[in-house]
Amino acid sequence: MSDAPLTRLMRSSSLRLAARLALIFVGATLLAGVVSFSLLTNALQERLRADARQMAESLGATYQVAGLIDLHAQIATNIATTRDFANLYLFIDNSGRIVFGNFSLRQPFTGPRDLVSGRDLLLPGREAPQGLGFSAYGVKLPAGWIMAARQTSALDEVQGIVLQSVALGLGLAIALAVAVALALAWRAERRIARLSEVLDRAAVGDLAQRAAEAGGDDIGRISRAVNATLDQLQQTVESLRQVSSDVAHDLRTPITRLRARLEPLTLRSDLPSDAAAEVTAAMEQSDRIVQIFNALLRIAQLEGGGARPRFAPLDLGGLLSDLQEMLEPVAEDLGHRLTCETVPLTVSGDRDLLAQAISNVVENAFRHCPAPAEIRMTLQALPGQALLSVTDNGPGIPAAEQEAVFRRFYRLERSRNSEGSGLGLSLVAAIVRLHGGSVEVADAGPGLSLRIRLPLAGPPEIAAS
Repeated sequence: MSDAPLTRLMRSSSLRLAARLALIFVGATLLAGVVSFSLLTNALQERLRADARQMAESLGATYQVAGLIDLHAQIATNIATTRDFANLYLFIDNSGRIVFGNFSLRQPFTGPRDLVSGRDLLLPGREAPQGLGFSAYGVKLPAGWIMAARQTSALDEVQGIVLQSVALGLGLAIALAVAVALALAWRAERRIARLSEVLDRAAVGDLAQRAAEAGGDDIGRISRAVNATLDQLQQTVESLRQVSSDVAHDLRTPITRLRARLEPLTLRSDLPSDAAAEVTAAMEQSDRIVQIFNALLRIAQLEGGGARPRFAPLDLGGLLSDLQEMLEPVAEDLGHRLTCETVPLTVSGDRDLLAQAISNVVENAFRHCPAPAEIRMTLQALPGQALLSVTDNGPGIPAAEQEAVFRRFYRLERSRNSEGSGLGLSLVAAIVRLHGGSVEVADAGPGLSLRIRLPLAGPPEIAAS
């Protein structure tokens, strides 16, 4: 049973390739977000530092031009127009005393510096906020230091907006990448599944199917190569079938005529006994050759579509019981024991063809198992299938040769001197394939078990009731 489509998709190389591309896309998006965040943060920090420096140097210029009184007035005006400590101003004399401003500082400095309220500077008021960041700049004057600072809350807000934008963009990128990866993988998997179905049908003998892929990508090229291979294979197989059918048909007629000319010789009274025995042996050999040709023609008809089976609902359990009743006397004459265990299962099939296939398997066990042997026919229900097994306790078949026994004229080395043509199991396989089933051999420990699987005619619970 083949895997479910979702399972095949999760295991497919197409999904793995699409997932890698999606990861690259997501990684590139994340890297672009990190770079954008870093560049924007640095730009805003430099802007705040430049503003703080300009504020401090502007106040320094006021001091140089108008003196300390105008500096005080300018700082007071700036403080009055500033809300929520957005900008800070401070003047410290050379003794380190804070002369005027809207914050206090432990130690004056020159140049840029990052400060935090509560840690590096103090804001006036009992409910002054703590933890606010400031970008500050200090200028040294002859009379002391001028300090100016810009609050960095705007930078924090922008950073938060950028982070949210990057997170949102990354989430959308991941969703888009996953969707695109699944879509591409699903499309590729569907095309591969169609190609695989064609190859599976070809593996069971249906060489008429073709892959309907004409694209210019790798799957399209493989599909065209598979179609070309199947075209050539179909021509070769049809030629072989036609040759075997023609040979069998053309030789069967003269051999039948030869037998017809030999048969009157056995009725002659003046024929010496040794000559009569030779004539009888020749007739038996001609009968065997005709049987081989008939089997070849039958296999060619089944595999080439020339057979006209009469498919109808069939009680497979009842068919096994009838065959057991018919073949049991033959088994007893050969010293074997034939048993049957069945359940009522309904399949759609040709009763005569299935009876011939099962009889071939049982007679094959009769022929190759030394007496006394136990041959058991069993039938059991599987989900959607009927499993028919013919099991014996004979010598079995080596594992390396179990698949080869279904080839035409294939015979085990130990069976070379026994009766048979090597076509019995080939005919069984052709009949089972015609019914949409499968056949296999397995070790029975000891012995051999030949298992035939056929699709049920309806739901298992209905067919088995």
